[in-house]
Amino acid sequence: MSETTPRQTRSRWAALVGLVPALLFVGLALPALNENSATYDETEHVPAGYTYLTRGDYRLGPEHPPLIKQLTALALLGQSPTISPAAERAFEAARREIDAHWIFGQRFLFTDNAPAPLLWRARLVVLALGALLVVAIFHWTRHVFGTTGALVAATAAALDPNLLAHGTLATTDLGFSLFFVLATYGASRTFAHLSVPAALGTGIAIAAAFASKHSAVLLIPCVALFAALRVSSSDPWSGGAASRVEHDRRTTVGHGIGRRVVRVLGLLALWSLIAWGGLWATYGFRYSATADGTSTLPIATWATRIREIGVTRDHLVAGTPIPRHAALAAEAARREPGLSERIILAAHEHRVVPEGYAFGLTFAAAMAQVRRAFLLGEISLTGWTSYFPIAFAVKTPLGSLALFTLALGLATFALARRWTAPTAQPTTRRSPEDEPGAGRSFCHELAFMVVPPLVVMGTAMNSNLNIGYRHILPALPFLYVLVGIVPAALGRIAGRRAAVGVCTGALLLLTIETLGARPYYLPFFNSAAGGARGGLHLLSDSNLDWGQGLPALKRWMQTNEVEHINLAYFGTADPAAYGLSFTPLAGSYRMAVHGGGSIGYAPRPPELPGWVAISATHLQGTYLLPAESRTYAALRRRTPDAVVADSIYLYWVERWND
Repeated sequence: MSETTPRQTRSRWAALVGLVPALLFVGLALPALNENSATYDETEHVPAGYTYLTRGDYRLGPEHPPLIKQLTALALLGQSPTISPAAERAFEAARREIDAHWIFGQRFLFTDNAPAPLLWRARLVVLALGALLVVAIFHWTRHVFGTTGALVAATAAALDPNLLAHGTLATTDLGFSLFFVLATYGASRTFAHLSVPAALGTGIAIAAAFASKHSAVLLIPCVALFAALRVSSSDPWSGGAASRVEHDRRTTVGHGIGRRVVRVLGLLALWSLIAWGGLWATYGFRYSATADGTSTLPIATWATRIREIGVTRDHLVAGTPIPRHAALAAEAARREPGLSERIILAAHEHRVVPEGYAFGLTFAAAMAQVRRAFLLGEISLTGWTSYFPIAFAVKTPLGSLALFTLALGLATFALARRWTAPTAQPTTRRSPEDEPGAGRSFCHELAFMVVPPLVVMGTAMNSNLNIGYRHILPALPFLYVLVGIVPAALGRIAGRRAAVGVCTGALLLLTIETLGARPYYLPFFNSAAGGARGGLHLLSDSNLDWGQGLPALKRWMQTNEVEHINLAYFGTADPAAYGLSFTPLAGSYRMAVHGGGSIGYAPRPPELPGWVAISATHLQGTYLLPAESRTYAALRRRTPDAVVADSIYLYWVERWND
């Protein structure tokens, strides 16, 4: 019988310690699963995922690939949700009109079924993915910076309100962040220590990222840079497990640059094939989006719209009048198709990717060019370069900002001092496999933590899609991994006591801010930004109010014995499904599709005197027509009588616009 060595015992205990932050994340997140009403995108994602699994039909919810929606829908299979004839008509109408998927989704979640039980189960899947993300942060950090650094990093990540917010919603952002991190960590390990399990695991993670969100294309420049670093580096590229003695006598692979190039190209080819195959697997290895193959998605039409919306964007930027539809279409027709349009159409023509994926790319590329956004009290259709840096500054907890700043400073100092292993004392002797990256230079190890956030942030800053911090969410885990440098590196510079004090203080500050927001993590803004109340003047949409406040509003009405309310609600949920008696005001969600039915409520005059409840996004006027926005001008000048869920503002009104 083999005996367990002390080192193996310590490793197992460290792995168990890594579960503590994950359990903390789950404990903090659980109350939010029921506390939030369906957010805007959940009305689309959850029902669409259910049709993917039960009907093999991939038409609904085309903006994102299906994997995470399929995973969340797995939790619904045991419930056997009802689908009414009215919902079926909307499903069939989606063959002709893409907006019909919103009608199907609302009927599925709010008319045919009770929303809370279905959403709770779907959200539980994302919560599990969030816990796995915290575990991944711990293990990556432990490999590079040691167990203490890993515990600090993973605990800080578990306390982050932004990760908690999207870890409690059945949307794609948190799951994609997990797969993005796993793909990068896998590439890091494979380029340090070549092995079949590491190579295959990395390929699977890359495939999962591409099958979760179109943003996975950001992995391409990241992995390309990592591959170039591996080729240019003369650091040993070992293969197989090795003790120190074996390491000294084993021939490491890739000593010559030619051999390194061959092996890197082989890995890139392998990962590409796995990602391509994985993408087809999520669509059932079928090109057609429908099981019977009778429906063709309007890929060519939406490819043309990429140019048409691009023309609209250019006129908006130039400040010139937007042409009428016929003139706009003619101007777009005179333009040469852009690179993205040509690639999508070629992939569609040659069936390189499934139809649903090609259509999703086309739809996303078109819609991302022009989108209403709110920043610092202003509204724009083309966005701001400064949007995401500002969002990061005001929505990241102060404790995390302090740790990120300190970690970057210490990493720079370590590079300047040419530390090989920032976790080790200068006199510590380590075996080669104990070094960061198993012998790889710390500079290269650091690249895996810094390059992805820079790519994510840089891409977001150049985008016109300025609607939420969630679009830079994949950058957060990498920054928390880097935080792992703080305990040991600061200890080397200032002493152990100072390192303990700084880490404890930052985590305490983070804890205070997070507990202050619990369970309403979505509208979190740090205390320097004025909290959620301050956020009303800074950012909109999924940063603050995504339609999540209906249960809290219902509870407020019960507590204050308010039987009926005037409601200007931003969101796709049906307030009646949450037990609210209300008069719908201007801006209320509604939609109609020929042959698919209609949903929502036509606005009516308020019943006064009485209470008026208005979602923060409508109070800001982000998506309202000018006349609708002017309707609420008087409320913007007033101090609210109450605020529920940090996202719905309440006013007692005697006469309108007094």
